[in-house]
Amino acid sequence: MYRHVLCVYPYRSELGRRNGYYPPLGLEVIASALRPHFRAIDVIDLRHETGNAVDFLRPDTDLVCFSVNWDREAAFVHEQIRSIPPGIRTIVGGRHVTQNPEPWLSRFPNIDIIVRGDGEEVIEEILGDRPLEDIAGISYRAADPGPARLPPTDRTPIQGRLVHNPVRQYGPARDDLYPDRGLRRYSYTFDQGGLKGESFDTVISSRGCPFNCTFCSFSRNPWGGKRAWSARSPESVVDEIEKIDANVIAFVDDNFTHDMDRVAAICDLLVARGIRKRYGVNARVEIARRPDVLRKMERAGFSMLLLGIESAQDKTLRSMRKGFNTRQLRELFRVLGKSPMLLFGYFIVGNIGETEEEMLQIAPFARELGLDIIQLTTLRNERYSGLEQLVASNPGYHVAPNGLVFSDRYSSDHLRRIRARIHRKFYGPGQALQILRKTMANGGPPLQVIARVPRFLVGEALGHRRRKKARWERKRLAALPQQGCSYAGQP
Repeated sequence: MYRHVLCVYPYRSELGRRNGYYPPLGLEVIASALRPHFRAIDVIDLRHETGNAVDFLRPDTDLVCFSVNWDREAAFVHEQIRSIPPGIRTIVGGRHVTQNPEPWLSRFPNIDIIVRGDGEEVIEEILGDRPLEDIAGISYRAADPGPARLPPTDRTPIQGRLVHNPVRQYGPARDDLYPDRGLRRYSYTFDQGGLKGESFDTVISSRGCPFNCTFCSFSRNPWGGKRAWSARSPESVVDEIEKIDANVIAFVDDNFTHDMDRVAAICDLLVARGIRKRYGVNARVEIARRPDVLRKMERAGFSMLLLGIESAQDKTLRSMRKGFNTRQLRELFRVLGKSPMLLFGYFIVGNIGETEEEMLQIAPFARELGLDIIQLTTLRNERYSGLEQLVASNPGYHVAPNGLVFSDRYSSDHLRRIRARIHRKFYGPGQALQILRKTMANGGPPLQVIARVPRFLVGEALGHRRRKKARWERKRLAALPQQGCSYAGQP
């Protein structure tokens, strides 16, 4: 039995929010796996703290675990990791370090082990005193020569060569391992739209995705291999939901609706146990082929479907291998449009081969489908997604250092302006009222929503004035004598 472990989510403001409403779910799963091995566990989310990771160390701290999922706030994250004294065993995991573990071991001598990919099984093997060379899915600094071990009494950092063990083959999703929310120190709330201030939580009921969209890497394991879809049982999922206090729950599965019979079983259990919450899920549009399950989802409290549409152009959907075309989308949305659930559509601006006129068709196409909300993102190259090869085969397209894809014709600034035009064409008073109507139909807080609708419309009007002023200012500057460098075509 070890003494104390500190689990740290080392960000101040993720995705532009001072206090992000998504709990660090992966880190909380690791904490649950650690619990049988430690007398005391602290899970620290620095978005909710004014102090630093080192402030939460104890004299009896045996282990510190960091979850590094993003390349944001790099200087702050590095500072937190370096602050841990070398005498305390330090393990770092998360999606970002998984993609390139070697620099982390090279630049941070106090890091003992990098966990590549899911860490719950790995951490159990490490704490079971299994020799490191026998644990798949880790990178570490080994003593040279000889094998590296991590006995409980050895608190001396290992110096030597870097070792990358073979890729770990993941087994089925486990029913017995999900976050122990009794370890949580914070309340997480939803802060968008009419649900501002609502208690919020997340659940992961499956992992992997059976599809192969060219821009997506989430269906891959940490080294690019295909990750099979695997799901927890309906009973396990509902057992977890029953213990959650939050009113709003987001399923963060890559594809919650892959097995529609399983979805139906989850809904039946939620209704049978009288659990009344609201749920949002990532779904494929093919869910429309099971209207019987859609009705069950509505009765069980599912109130938002997040759907990856990505483009209004058939040529782009083919190149992405989405598995549907615009004609099929129109047919499927004739069914989805009858549901009171909010329909949230994702689109990408800047798809390879699309003209500005084709991108601008997103707004009328989304309205035709009956989408309530759209989110526009810029094409981004993720490791192992296959998009890099597609960019290389299309002259004039480039990948910026931050992964954004741009072209000689459409710079990142140009794409931002196109996104703003699409938003203006899609959102308006009618769309706001449609969102209001559906939110009320889904049991949302009507007074909060009604109070925000005028604010939304005022914001649109003020935004129009600001954009008009900005256009006037750009024209004024363009009329001045030009000096200095030109950055045309740069991201």
